[in-house]
Amino acid sequence: MNGRVTCAEPASPDPPVRGSRGRLLVRALCLATAITLLLPLPLPGDAVTMWFVPALSPFVAVNAALAARTVSTVAAVGLAVGVIALARGRWFCRWVCPTGLTADAVGHVARRCGRRCPRLPAVGSWLALITLGGACLGYTLLLWLDPLALFAGAFRARSPGPQPLAWCALLGLPTVWLISLLWPGLWCARLCPLGATQDLLARAAASVRSFTIRRSSPAAAPATVNRPHGAVRRRAVLGAALGVIWAAAVRRTRSAVAAPLRPPGARDELSFLGLCLRCGNCVRACPTQIIVPDLGDHGIAGWLAPVVVFHDNYCLEDCNRCLNACPSGALTRLTLEQKRHTPLGTPRVDMNVCLLGDDRDCGLCRNVCPFEAIQLVFSETEYTLTPVIDPDKCPGCGACEVACPTTPTKAIVVVPAAVRS
Repeated sequence: MNGRVTCAEPASPDPPVRGSRGRLLVRALCLATAITLLLPLPLPGDAVTMWFVPALSPFVAVNAALAARTVSTVAAVGLAVGVIALARGRWFCRWVCPTGLTADAVGHVARRCGRRCPRLPAVGSWLALITLGGACLGYTLLLWLDPLALFAGAFRARSPGPQPLAWCALLGLPTVWLISLLWPGLWCARLCPLGATQDLLARAAASVRSFTIRRSSPAAAPATVNRPHGAVRRRAVLGAALGVIWAAAVRRTRSAVAAPLRPPGARDELSFLGLCLRCGNCVRACPTQIIVPDLGDHGIAGWLAPVVVFHDNYCLEDCNRCLNACPSGALTRLTLEQKRHTPLGTPRVDMNVCLLGDDRDCGLCRNVCPFEAIQLVFSETEYTLTPVIDPDKCPGCGACEVACPTTPTKAIVVVPAAVRS
């Protein structure tokens, strides 16, 4: 086996193929359900449902659990899907995956037009193994390529920004369609890391069963049990090793880079960048629209990861919707009380810009603070009133920055916790 097969050939013991009308109906119902869960429907309280779609992916769940060194309730959903894949291979592709159904539909049209798939190696397996290796060091390199994350990213409730590059945040799913239009079947069979993860799980289970049979009754073991798996094992080791090396290099180069302002509950910058799926769930869930995708302002590694921008509104004190919408653990789920004591940033005052520093009357930052964390204190050094922030009360919600009347530069700005001087 040289690893180069056509897309028409089986990619696994349980390949994603078109089946009966019954299965097509089930897939259509799953597609409709996924769309419904991702739509910004009015729900009571802070309830959200959009996390469920990307959370179904065992590719996300396995790597997120390994990188975070914990199994969250959200990760348990994808792990359950992975357990079924141990016995049924790509059952999720065949019955559930909404991205796969739309890609199959586009590919069907392409085949009718005479398009065919080229011979390519199993790139998806390498993507899955490299990501798994990176997760061992806490940095999941290619988790954002998960097809369910790409599907969710296409359902942003609003335009992510006025810049032309902002629309790139919506192009993950259309890119899959374009690949399927040019080379029908290529994405699902050879590129998709979620499908490859199911293949790897099925092969691992098959290897365990083969080993068990040989140990229990060598003479009775069927001939298929003795098929060599050395090439598969070598590829797995090599792929995981490449992921470890890549993650180690990224950790070394990113350690000195200042982090931007991330949503509340964000993990440390490197872990956050690895775990974030760029699915847009937190962007859609935020009722004040202060979470936007990063368009490269903080380096290519942070491309499309969410950042917080306080222009017209702030992080509401009674809201944790973005935390509940995150499907990968990049944002730690916090109660409202925990969120209050986990600041997303720290306000910094520039008295050279502040109206008080110019002997003018102002106190808006103090007046609007919902946590009463700002006091106006007379400074013997500046010989004027100065806003003083109590770090024990301030969660960095940004209400003071929004209310500050100075333009174009704000006198009080919330900065990441590590940038306070």
